[in-house]
Amino acid sequence: MLIPILFIILLFPIPADHALDKAIGGHNTQAVIARCQQLVSDQQIRSLTTIADAIGAVEATPDEKWHPVDRYRVFTAALRALASLPGKKLAVEIPKALRKGKAWPSRVFLLELSLQSESVDSVQLALKSIDDKAPQVARVAARILGRSQDILALEPLISAMLRWEGSRTQEKAARGGREELSKRARDRAWLACRDALHRLTGLSLHGAIPYKNWISAHRDEIDPSQVDLDKIVKKSTGVGLFGLELTGKNIAFILDISGSMLATDPPTEEAIEAARRSTGVGDTVDQKLTELMEGRRRIIRARSQLCQAIEGLGDERRFTVIPFSSNVNPWSDVLLESSRKNRKSAIQFVQSLKASGITVTDEALAMALSDATLDTIYLITDGAPTHMGSQGNQLPVDAKALMKRILEETRALNHLRGIRIFTLGFIDAEEQFLKKLAEENSGKYVRIR
Repeated sequence: MLIPILFIILLFPIPADHALDKAIGGHNTQAVIARCQQLVSDQQIRSLTTIADAIGAVEATPDEKWHPVDRYRVFTAALRALASLPGKKLAVEIPKALRKGKAWPSRVFLLELSLQSESVDSVQLALKSIDDKAPQVARVAARILGRSQDILALEPLISAMLRWEGSRTQEKAARGGREELSKRARDRAWLACRDALHRLTGLSLHGAIPYKNWISAHRDEIDPSQVDLDKIVKKSTGVGLFGLELTGKNIAFILDISGSMLATDPPTEEAIEAARRSTGVGDTVDQKLTELMEGRRRIIRARSQLCQAIEGLGDERRFTVIPFSSNVNPWSDVLLESSRKNRKSAIQFVQSLKASGITVTDEALAMALSDATLDTIYLITDGAPTHMGSQGNQLPVDAKALMKRILEETRALNHLRGIRIFTLGFIDAEEQFLKKLAEENSGKYVRIR
């Protein structure tokens, strides 16, 4: 009796696709995308493992061979192609492929694919993947669990957070990923677990044990569906920037020092009244109001807040300061330990900054993202990106194109790294752009008023 063809296919899986391998070997982005689409069309669900493995192969290629934007195009095109398959079949095959995936980018890809179909239980997959040996996979699993509103995610997240917490183990490039994607990846996994626990509990703590103790004492009161992340919480780290708690480990502070930062923002009625009441011997109301208005100058407020934040970092973090206007002139080209000496040097640098010129936001972000060890960016600005400057109150003519390019290039550079980007905007800042940049990169937008 003839053996059914389907049984033969299951018994002897389809080997790696030679046409796809050739396209990857030739670094031909369009050919890789076209072949992935063709495989899905021809083989349907049987193409899943082949394409996931191909993602691992693309991400293992050295940087000089493949531009980040092209890698991202392959990643997203493969997601879209496979997401067109029946959800029930994806629900069966994705868990199998996750168990077999040898390269961590392949496993990250499969977790992202699980989010594309309501038929796939991405939370269960994340619960199984949170203990993955690759911190890059654990980071994505933590992100999924943080948005799950599932109380059962708490213990696994604490366990994972403990695993990555305070580890001094030398990091090695995990199989299937470029070396720079593994630098400080443990810190990024730790932060993802911490951020997920924050989302589920509403509590901002800075260690796994404090979370464990608090959850043990308040388990009956915890309801992740009722957490209000917009509610102001006490800063457990003791470090803040315009009310935003600083939680990064490897931080780039990006500061706009363009000419518009000389502007003075209006004080509140309460601040004006307090200034009127604060006159002492030799002081007049006009003098106090003049001092108040000078203190409301954006560059002065930004310098003051940033100096306080740097002073409060402690010794356990790494950081740099990247001011930008018409040019980008960092305090340090690389992240440095936040020693007392380095904090003092950075504070002196910030205090010396003067506002002038235009707003090359794209160049400042590109410089920050070029550091493979980075995990968090805090961007303070008051205007739109431009290389041409503005005409009166009009948006600079190149601003829309620059904002679009910044978002696209950041997605491409960051989709496997998971750097968090927090944006802080004064009056006149392009809020929709800053909100989108933060939202797409696991951060938050803060309006400075």
